[in-house]
Amino acid sequence: MTTLTQVFAVLTLMAALSIMTECTLAGPQAEGQELHGHNETPADLGKGKQLFEDNCAVCHGVDATGGDGPDIRKVPDTLGDDAVQNIIRRGVPGTSMPSFFDIDDAGARDIVAYLHRLNSEGPAETIKGDPSKGKEVYETSGCAACHMIAGEGGSIGPELTRIGAMRGAKNLHERLVDPAANLPKEGNVGDRGKWTLYLMFRAVTKDGQTIEGIRVGEDSFTIVLKDASGTFHALWKPGLRSLEKEPEKSLMPNFKGTLSDSQLDDLVSYLAGLKGAQ
Repeated sequence: MTTLTQVFAVLTLMAALSIMTECTLAGPQAEGQELHGHNETPADLGKGKQLFEDNCAVCHGVDATGGDGPDIRKVPDTLGDDAVQNIIRRGVPGTSMPSFFDIDDAGARDIVAYLHRLNSEGPAETIKGDPSKGKEVYETSGCAACHMIAGEGGSIGPELTRIGAMRGAKNLHERLVDPAANLPKEGNVGDRGKWTLYLMFRAVTKDGQTIEGIRVGEDSFTIVLKDASGTFHALWKPGLRSLEKEPEKSLMPNFKGTLSDSQLDDLVSYLAGLKGAQ
């Protein structure tokens, strides 16, 4: 049985892959100047930036503080350069962290060097808001009915115990005001960097009953949907009139019109501080 400690370990390993997109280098580095134990030249860092943009930013965000994948800026300092280079090339089996065998050892080293540079540039974003007020917003806005933190709350949506370690503040804000924006469009289990279990489906039975919910299980003949109340519906596909994906919908409400800008900032500040056991 997978323990919570093992899950956290996998998430930490996942945090070792990619790096970012629109971050620019702070300045040219002198020829031969050492960076974290490697002789990196400006060309090496430029190559690392390009490799990151091409392979990593789609999951880990433009500032490497998290997107569909976790915050990874500090991972080389935590796991060591060699371990991160190995993860880049070989991935983490059993997770959404894929292998990149087309990136050679030199390329993986360049990505890690670039990640060190991003980390040395300091925080990529300023988190506004008051986390204590954000906790009040969380508790009064119905969030706990769907999400769990440290074993308390609902299970309709993803657990948020470590959400601050896996998502940057900008990404968190975007998910609060447009929750369906980053959900999978196709919904094939195993899609890299996608939360495929949260794809919405609309099923209509032959007697006209309509059921909407997120998919929690599917095979060739059956699909299991969980609706907004947390009720599971096991459906026999041949017995349905129709079954359609709803990629533009989410069970999570849009808070853009119900929370003020300051309340959103406070809520983001609270969520960004949820990093689990340290």
